[in-house]
Amino acid sequence: MRKRLVFSFGLFLVVLSVLLSSGEQRSVEVKQTPMRDRPGFLGAPVTTLSYGDRIDVLGTRQDWTQGRFTATGSEGWVHNSALTTKRIILDPGTRDVERSATDTEVALAGRGFNEEVEARYRAEQGLDFSYVDRIEEYEVPVEKLAAFIQTGELNDPDGGQ
Repeated sequence: MRKRLVFSFGLFLVVLSVLLSSGEQRSVEVKQTPMRDRPGFLGAPVTTLSYGDRIDVLGTRQDWTQGRFTATGSEGWVHNSALTTKRIILDPGTRDVERSATDTEVALAGRGFNEEVEARYRAEQGLDFSYVDRIEEYEVPVEKLAAFIQTGELNDPDGGQ
């Protein structure tokens, strides 16, 4: 009786995991992107995913996909702009990784602004982007950002803390 109960429970767990997993996977199509602990750019990074990495889709919320990194089992949220439904197969003899876009470049391209557009504006309008470049290089530690949010009593639109 006990063996049958243990077997039934094990079978139940297997069936449950199959039902909960949609079987859907996504590939990372940018050079690197963070997997965050919650959907939103203020979520703490859980791990960093690289071009070609695969995640099992666990769910979605607006522009974010919840997934499990197949290589390590880490779970978190990735912005959809960094993912594709296509399977990416890397050939070590090619330069695919070097040619891929970063998550920042994808975000800028989505807004229609890239190096070519910047060069055109610089030439035609005489604009100086050196201050923008300096701002882009500035990084704020997650701890300082969290303290700023808490001190300012700012609310995360995704309901996080």
